[in-house]
Amino acid sequence: EAGAEIIGHNMRGGHSAGVNAMIPGRKVDAIIGFANIRNFTDATETLKEKVMLFVNQIGEIVHGCVDDYYGAPNKNIGE
Repeated sequence: EAGAEIIGHNMRGGHSAGVNAMIPGRKVDAIIGFANIRNFTDATETLKEKVMLFVNQIGEIVHGCVDDYYGAPNKNIGE
């Protein structure tokens, strides 16, 4: 949802519409979090085929915490 209203407003102009980055937005309170799995390369070598189970368990914990505080997890990225 980050910026969806501004992008939608820019898209309403049709095919000839340019992007106007100066369309007023709205102020929101936000907390941005970041989690890093330390020594992930070592973990992959140790866990081998079970590494995705490990990563999904961490994701479940992190997303659960975000959900508990009415947040919206945005993306998971990896190496």
